[in-house]
Amino acid sequence: MLWKPNSDLAVTVSGDWNLQDPICCALPFASFGRTQRAANRQLHALLTYFPGYPRADYPLPNVDPYDRLTDVDARLAARNEHGGLSARAVWDLNESNTLTSITAWRYWDWGPANDRDYVGLPVYTKVENPTKQTQYTQEFRFNHKGDGFDFVVGLFGFHQSVRTSGVQETGLAASKWLLNPTNALSNNPNVLNRFVATNDIRLDNTSLAAFGKVNWDVTDRFTVSPGIRVNYDKKKGLYDSVVTGTASDGTRQVVSPVPGSAYFNDPWIAQQRGVQASQFFEPEFSAWNLSYDLNLRYKATDDVNLYATYARSFKTGGINLNGVPTDANGVPIESAFTIKPEKVDHFEAGIKTQFWDRKATFNLTGFWTEIENFQASVSNGQLGTVRGYLANADQVRSRGFEADLSVRPSDRFSAYLNGAYTDATFTSFCDAPPPPELSGGSSTGIVVTGKCTYTGAISAPGTAGGVSPPFVDVSGSVLPGVSKWAASWGAETNLPAALFGEDGQYYLGYDASYRSSWSSNPSPSIYTNVDGYSIHNFRIGFRTDRFDVFGWVRNAFDQNYIDLLLAGTGGNTGLIAGQVGDPRTFGGTIKFSF
Repeated sequence: MLWKPNSDLAVTVSGDWNLQDPICCALPFASFGRTQRAANRQLHALLTYFPGYPRADYPLPNVDPYDRLTDVDARLAARNEHGGLSARAVWDLNESNTLTSITAWRYWDWGPANDRDYVGLPVYTKVENPTKQTQYTQEFRFNHKGDGFDFVVGLFGFHQSVRTSGVQETGLAASKWLLNPTNALSNNPNVLNRFVATNDIRLDNTSLAAFGKVNWDVTDRFTVSPGIRVNYDKKKGLYDSVVTGTASDGTRQVVSPVPGSAYFNDPWIAQQRGVQASQFFEPEFSAWNLSYDLNLRYKATDDVNLYATYARSFKTGGINLNGVPTDANGVPIESAFTIKPEKVDHFEAGIKTQFWDRKATFNLTGFWTEIENFQASVSNGQLGTVRGYLANADQVRSRGFEADLSVRPSDRFSAYLNGAYTDATFTSFCDAPPPPELSGGSSTGIVVTGKCTYTGAISAPGTAGGVSPPFVDVSGSVLPGVSKWAASWGAETNLPAALFGEDGQYYLGYDASYRSSWSSNPSPSIYTNVDGYSIHNFRIGFRTDRFDVFGWVRNAFDQNYIDLLLAGTGGNTGLIAGQVGDPRTFGGTIKFSF
């Protein structure tokens, strides 16, 4: 809604609301990869321990992820509701000066539920972490346009409140699945049945900033644009996980990690503590950060523009709110509470051109980014941890180039081609979590001597019952989720015509994309490399200025591809789950404009 009380002031009020409540999300079995867990605790052995439940034996529902079959027994949900309001006021003080205020409020209500074991056995019977978030932002900007220069200065404020009330519960199959089968208690389903973790997680996040940007036209072809931003961040959190289980005398007890606590030596509680124990801590973080950049733009000709950028930026620090390592007395280790801010140095240079009477456009960009204190999941044996948490890797580098070409020789035809090469690696990350093939084994003979050093011999990857490293050095390895090569291309042709008395055009379009292979695990794994693939889409329709009616087919050649591979939770069983891409999908769309 736009309100203009006079010619110099315009106030726009906007609101939105969105509800998504899909029937999802379960990941199918993708493959099995041997870990260093004992052979009788790996997936295929575990599945033999449940004769008659839920069938005569328990085979996996499929061996091919592209069957798109799952077998889960816990409740699934992915309800996602969000919305907000904003008010944007623009006041033209005079021809040269403008004052802008943007006030906004947003909320997010997220209600997920999962089956954490990915199989139809009652290992994890409830995994639910509903989260409610509200946030408020306020920005003030003053813009000035002068003779040969313009600038903007402003203030920005942000406050966020997040509340998560999670619960995780195990069932009758958990003892067999999570405890060593050589342990007599693994044959007693009551040991881990109704083993419950109830989590209260809170975050209050405040960010304040002052910023400025200048565009100085040194000549009519050369522009220099420096910018600066001062940022203050403060975060305060609470993590309270109360874990309860059944003791050997049949009573319900808190599973405490503190030696000497009640029921600490109870045999059932001791086994439960090896799976998960109660934990409480209240981390805080605050920091000042300075960002700045310098952009240079040169208009070599009317159709050729050159530019270069240097930016020093940051990613705000944070706090761990998903459990942290504990010391020998069960006390959370304070040094793991917070994560340092990332420091980013970014260089970019490129050229933007038009030619062929401006019927063609070609742009080329090269970039180089260095990140210190990269925020990543780690598993640091120096802290005595048996769980992953968020910490800082020393350094990451991403470099490459992007190019795009588009042509429009006539109003009847257009085409485009975009490509990118990206070399993204961990320059230095010596205490990364072990990949699945090196996980789950014993620590016999391993002594951690420093942040990134230990003594002792580890077993070959995938050695059942072997010795696992406390961490691995992935320096020089690729970052997860990044393909070295990526491209997209497409074309559209049209033909003027009339339909239902409306002048418009019939059109036929084609779009495609390609990405090369990539790693899907924080530490590169032989089990989670995803093959490259290309996707091809077509559309055909008729459009006018008032409406657009078209049919479409996506993934027209029914390419099998993977969006994500991940090692299943629950003790390094070797289960690799996958998120499978959509098969060939077709449909129709009708659009109206008014």
